[in-house]
Amino acid sequence: MSIRDDLIGRARDLAPVFAERAQRTEEKRSLLDENVRELSDSGILAALTPRIYGGHELDVDVMAEILRIISAACPSTGWVSAFYMGAPWRLNIFSEQAQREVFAEKPYMLNSGQAGALRETRKVAGGYRITGQAAWSSGSTHAEWIVFVGIVREEGQPPLPMTFLVPRAHTELVDTWFAAGMRGTGSNDMRVEDVFVPEYRSVSFQTVLDGETEGQAIHANPMYRRPFMPFCMCEVVPVVVGIMRGAANAFVQRTRERQGTISGIKAAAKQLPQVRMAQGLAAAEAAEKLLDSYLARFMAQKPEQSSLIERAEMKLRASYIVDLCRNAVNELARGFGGDGFREPSPLQRYFRDINMLAVHAFIDIDTAAESVGRLTLGQSVDDPLL
Repeated sequence: MSIRDDLIGRARDLAPVFAERAQRTEEKRSLLDENVRELSDSGILAALTPRIYGGHELDVDVMAEILRIISAACPSTGWVSAFYMGAPWRLNIFSEQAQREVFAEKPYMLNSGQAGALRETRKVAGGYRITGQAAWSSGSTHAEWIVFVGIVREEGQPPLPMTFLVPRAHTELVDTWFAAGMRGTGSNDMRVEDVFVPEYRSVSFQTVLDGETEGQAIHANPMYRRPFMPFCMCEVVPVVVGIMRGAANAFVQRTRERQGTISGIKAAAKQLPQVRMAQGLAAAEAAEKLLDSYLARFMAQKPEQSSLIERAEMKLRASYIVDLCRNAVNELARGFGGDGFREPSPLQRYFRDINMLAVHAFIDIDTAAESVGRLTLGQSVDDPLL
């Protein structure tokens, strides 16, 4: 058996376990310790790690398949798994020294990060000093390294966005994660107070977006030398597609079991539930096929081919898949029935989670469509996440 098939098989073995723990994961508001331990022990988190650091150096389609399987079982575990699995790729935006420092301990990285800029970033001898608090740090509860973004402002110079890699011990977790959806992701705020970050653990955010950092250039595999946002879509979109599949499958089970309280008629015998069920299954398959197409385009693309319009089109493709899934789950929700919204039902969890993810800044359909529209018409764009 290939390592690819082996890791996917391990994900399938873990999925029912994660599904059984999904309610407890929500109640804890972060991944359970045992979920993180089992993910780490499985070898899944080293799927994208370069071989020189002891990883498997597989491509993003393997990560996507694993994430679809896990997310269909427990969306919160899938979401955090996405960032933990993608962390070895994202670490490569930093210097070789930073890469070797992190991978010296193990061939994977428990990492969380956030895109919002910190309050203060100062250039000092040998590096930077950063201060502030940033939100939406998914996986923060178990993260060992935290990524921050700050803007350096020096007199006579344009503002310079920078990305920083900081050990967890130098940060403070602020318990802010009380949300309607994705409750088990531990997406708390992270705070730093006058923390020194050495130069080798910093990088220009623009070079990250362009896929042109010095850390990426040391790797021969073109997978590691691609722009940031198209890769991020390979992390987040499989989670949404997995949720769609989980919701469709759960609706099939709900339709088989549901019976009218007053009429006593079984839902499986009625035309409308049958139609909704079939359309949900069709939407899940369509989303999976569209994701496969996105991944194929990403993997075939040479790093030097990634123009701004190409990146904008990739973002729109990804956002369209997310929007399709959201709309399909919302249509299914019309047929959940009252019991489908009780806490023990996974249907209400899929409904809440996919609606929250669909408004994420990285995959917002309106922003992505506007950027492509403006570029198609020869106009400039102001989306900072291209």
